[in-house]
Amino acid sequence: MSVILNFIALLRFFGLPVSPSETITAQKTYGILGVDDKYTLGVGLKSSIIKRNEDSEIFEICFQKFFGSNLISTQIQPSDSEQTKEEFLNQVYSTSSSEIGAITDNVINNHIPEAIEQVRNMLGFQEGGGGGISPEELISDLQQQLMRSVYRTFNIEVPIRGLTPVQRSQLRPEVVSIIMDLQMFFQRLSSIINRVQSEKGKGIKNDKTETPEALFNLNNFLLEDLNTVSATMKNVKAQLLEIGKILASRERRRRKRAKEGKLDFRRTFRKNLKNNGIPVELVQKKKRIQDPDIIILNDVSGSTRWIADWFFVITYTAQQVYKKIRIFEFDNTSVDVTTALERNTIELALEKREKIWKKPVRSRRIHSDYQDSFEDFFTLIKYRPITRRTTILILGDCRDYEGMWEHDRPISSIYIEKMVQLTKDVIILNPESETLWNAGDSVVKYYQAAGARVFHVATLKDLLSFVFELKKS
Repeated sequence: MSVILNFIALLRFFGLPVSPSETITAQKTYGILGVDDKYTLGVGLKSSIIKRNEDSEIFEICFQKFFGSNLISTQIQPSDSEQTKEEFLNQVYSTSSSEIGAITDNVINNHIPEAIEQVRNMLGFQEGGGGGISPEELISDLQQQLMRSVYRTFNIEVPIRGLTPVQRSQLRPEVVSIIMDLQMFFQRLSSIINRVQSEKGKGIKNDKTETPEALFNLNNFLLEDLNTVSATMKNVKAQLLEIGKILASRERRRRKRAKEGKLDFRRTFRKNLKNNGIPVELVQKKKRIQDPDIIILNDVSGSTRWIADWFFVITYTAQQVYKKIRIFEFDNTSVDVTTALERNTIELALEKREKIWKKPVRSRRIHSDYQDSFEDFFTLIKYRPITRRTTILILGDCRDYEGMWEHDRPISSIYIEKMVQLTKDVIILNPESETLWNAGDSVVKYYQAAGARVFHVATLKDLLSFVFELKKS
């Protein structure tokens, strides 16, 4: 129930009084209603939490930002939102460093992975040394600094124990939206730090042994959390290629052994007639192993772009084993980058990949759209359609930001259902923490209901394992 606890923490930041008993009631409500019908969930949570009608607007905006529901009465006009963002960014850039300004810009424009990477640089991950400041202290200072900028920009008196009812009533919806973006970002940062500390037992190191270059020589490189390992492509590329070659060699040996079937008594007897029938030379039946048809769909939108780059390198290595492998990439449209795998070096393959992206099916936009992407995918494969021997492997966070809905389900899930019906298997590898699934614009549950199998991939080892063990499934 960490989803509800995180949501209530955001409400309390705005000063909404939510007692422990109301929190328990909200958790039970969430457990009963789920997230399939977000309007019903919103009504249920609102009746469990809100005691004053004046607090309804704050609740509705928070619910909209956190759960991605559009079924609320309060609407934020795009023009007002852009003007408010500009006012706030001007204040941040004038009172803070350009580094903090860039982080803030990425956060309120929904470029979260980039913002996380910038904070990691501030923590000293890549240059070694964080000035003796712990990650918790630095993030807390950053949070306080940005909130002071919010209060200055919009003339809000600095609250002592949360915003008062009068202050809440004076907040414009677009201001609440900015505060929600910031607070949800800091929740995510805290979650990453807590996970790293619990796994390592000693927090995040600031010494140079944690840089990507040093990790290449450590066994735990593949076990590094995808949210904390460096996103620098040039540092990861060579190591992934080397590991991929080893795994490809192992898979080829395993496949060779699998071809050797049971003893063929008839052929053994005939071959050993020269030995008076004594079976000196054994003949085994050969199994015919068909090379599977594998299609990889790689989400290269802002939230997963850097992981998608690694997945492309893994796919490039996997073609040593799989002869029938195709790779498509998508954000709000899809392109077929399979021909890039034919290049002799990974550098040439990456160059070809970039050239292919210059001619997408439709114009590219900022945010992900699984509906349009899947529609374009089916257009691209019409001359070589998928079959019951096809396995579709999708790397993505299932955040259908711009996708349309129909009959209380995202239209993109209809395409997932079509894939499931036409193929052997549809597997989705989601790098996002499971606590964030089905929150906001995440539609994981609908894809699962359509028949896709969804797995959380937390490390590079997870990605490699799924690709190189497909033949065993």
